[in-house]
Parts: sequence; structure tokens; C-alpha cells
Amino acid sequence: MAERSGQHFWIMRSFYLLLCLIVVFMHLLPVNTVPRGWAGPDLVLALTFAWVVRRPEFVPPLLVALVFVLTDLLFQRPPGLWAALVLLGSETLRARAPGLRELAFPVEWLTVTTTLIAMTLAFRLILAILLVDQAPLWLSAMQLVMTLLAYPLVVWLSHAILGVRKLAPGDLDAHGRRL
Repeated sequence: MAERSGQHFWIMRSFYLLLCLIVVFMHLLPVNTVPRGWAGPDLVLALTFAWVVRRPEFVPPLLVALVFVLTDLLFQRPPGLWAALVLLGSETLRARAPGLRELAFPVEWLTVTTTLIAMTLAFRLILAILLVDQAPLWLSAMQLVMTLLAYPLVVWLSHAILGVRKLAPGDLDAHGRRL
């Protein structure tokens, strides 16, 4: 049983990485050569936060850092800055995950919202201090809002299709201990 449980964690970690790579690949496809006037959601971030809150052992910090450094490089953001902020945000949510386990979804969504707003403001502030060119504020705000609106859908799809659900009392953690 313990071997199967350990295998399940590695399968889900691999599946998380695969989903992130698919989303990044779809984002990089040259579907339209004209720049869009709107910003879509950051689905990799929504997926990461949904999995960190629901099953933290499926998304270890090193994997989060690896995925977001890769996205920084591929999306031509300052390398490591957004990855560091996402790592801080995900670790904050990971620390709060046991408390969020027993609360309703709106509280979880509010916690993710405040974390994401703080990360976005920190990102823009650091870039402004360093005098780095940034996307217009309304595009960043639009992406923030779209990500927050996409979060419930990502959570629902993760739960309904992939079986990523909150741990309940009595479930086993990554080390086979009861919660």
C-alpha cells in the first residue's frame, strides 16, 4: 500500500508538470500574429495554487520553482523574479492549507486572491524600482482578474477530472501518517 501511495505521488507530480508544459506550449503557439488587446488568465499559476491548497505533496517547492523559472525564460519575463514570488506565494498557501481544509471554498478563494494581489503588486513594485519596462497596468490588472475568475474552474476541473481534492481528516499524508 505504501509503495502504491508513493507511486501515486510521483505520478501526480509528473502529471502536474505535464499539464504545466501543455499550457505553456499552447500559450506559445502562434495562433494569431496580431497582438491581443486583452490578457488571459495565468492558468499555470491557477493550477499551481489549486494543487498547493488541495494536495501540497503533489506540488513540491522545487517543482514549482522549476516550472516558473522555465515560464520566466519562455515568456521573456525577468528571470527568476516571478518564480521567486510564486514560490513565496505557494509556500504561504502551503502553510495555510491545513487551516483551509475545513473551511468553505469562498474562504480559500479569498486567501488565494489576497496572495495573488500581493504577488502582482510586489512584482510591479520591484520592476518599477529597478526601472524595468512593464506591461501597462490595465493589462496586468486584467490578467489578475482573469486568473482569479479562472481559479474556481481550475479547482473544479482538478477535482472532477483529476481527483485532486482537499484532504479530509483520516486521510493519509505523503508519509503514510493519518491527518
